Order: sequence, then structure tokens, then C-alpha cells
Amino acid sequence: MALSKRSALFCDLTGTLVAFDERRELPLNSKGEIIIRVLPNVASKLNAIRRTTPIFVVTNQAGVARGRFTLDALERALLDLNCQLGGALTGWKVCPHQDADRCDCRKPKPGMILELAQQYDLDLSSSVMVGDQEIDAQCARAAGVGRFYYANEFFGFGR
Repeated sequence: MALSKRSALFCDLTGTLVAFDERRELPLNSKGEIIIRVLPNVASKLNAIRRTTPIFVVTNQAGVARGRFTLDALERALLDLNCQLGGALTGWKVCPHQDADRCDCRKPKPGMILELAQQYDLDLSSSVMVGDQEIDAQCARAAGVGRFYYANEFFGFGR
């Protein structure tokens, strides 16, 4: 008997789950380490969802390609985020490229979501994506994700 596919929640990282700096990038401390500051309402909302729905981060991080930080540093930051969220995240995919690289994983292209969907046997049409920019919405549409929410409406920022 085959198991049925399940829906998932896909989230952008900066501006959606965590705060960004004045350049809309992950902030760094004086040692060059990534600072993870979870935005309001994110932890409580994700912890309410995680028992029934897998939660994934899909994030463009050109700072890797530009040498601002390493993939290892980003991986440590994502592990820190998951700890701050009480283990709510099922997994994540990172695009470390710049626009000029023309990769298949950089949002608004759907590569990261499609890879996760295949890996975890997810039903994208019943899934949801949350992001803070139009490229997140474009990515969700390109992947066939059923519903998109802007982060401020989904998490209730500023309420």
C-alpha cells in the first residue's frame, strides 16, 4: 500500500522568519558570524503547525557566493534557528548563488521546493508558502504550491 502525499509549509528565511540588516541580508556580528533574531509570533505559529505539517525553509543566500559568509556558517545559523524554534523545522534548502549564476535553485525559480517535494513526497497543490517578497510568491506559483501568504499577514507582524 502506497502512503498518500502530504502538504507542507515552505518559508523564506530573511524578512519572514528572521530579521535582516539594512541591506536586507542576514546580519553579522563583529566576528563575522550570522546573527539569528526570530521575528515576532514566528515561534508560536510554527510550533502550533509542526505537529501536523512538515516545515521547510527555502532561502536565497548570495552572501555565500560573494564571500560574506560560508555555507558552514549558514548551516550553523539554520541549526541555531531550529533550536530557537524548538525543533519546528523539518529541513531547509539554500541557494548560495547570485542571479548572474542562472542556477535552477535561485528563487523565483522553483528548484528548492521541487527538490524538497520529491525528497519528502509532498503534495505541492495542498501546500503553503510564506515569504516577504514577490519573488517568493513567484517561486510558489512556479512550483505549483497551492497557497501563498505574505509573512506579515501569516505571522501577524505588528499586531
